[in-house]
Amino acid sequence: MTIFGIAWAQTSATAPAAGTPPAAGATSSGGSAALGFLVILALLVLVGVAVKLYDRKRKRDAEAVHLQAQVSDALMRDSRLAGLVLTPTAHVPTWGNGPATIEIGGEVPDASSRDAVLRLAREEAARLRSDVQIIDRLSVRHAVAA
Repeated sequence: MTIFGIAWAQTSATAPAAGTPPAAGATSSGGSAALGFLVILALLVLVGVAVKLYDRKRKRDAEAVHLQAQVSDALMRDSRLAGLVLTPTAHVPTWGNGPATIEIGGEVPDASSRDAVLRLAREEAARLRSDVQIIDRLSVRHAVAA
């Protein structure tokens, strides 16, 4: 004879009567399944919103880079501004539809060069967007008398 005997289940094989209430575990499993479904649905909505916000920020950053590159190229193409170190920096708001801004920094020899830089930047930016503000960060180099 073996040490291990055969074990029989100690439950009845008959189904519960038609008028008896269901066991306590049956209703809680349905409730927990619904709760699990709602949690998964909420997480999917949250991920969807996060992806949408990230995509919007990425598009606005790409637009700012494009705007900055166009203005920078226009300033480099102008022969009157050859040899000047000019730095345009574009900012496009991530939230809302506010105006884009372009800060132009650097040093120019005189006021007429400053006006030419600002006019050229304004014209080039207006070709891409109608609501661009130019922020003047240029300084005029004072000529030293010999």
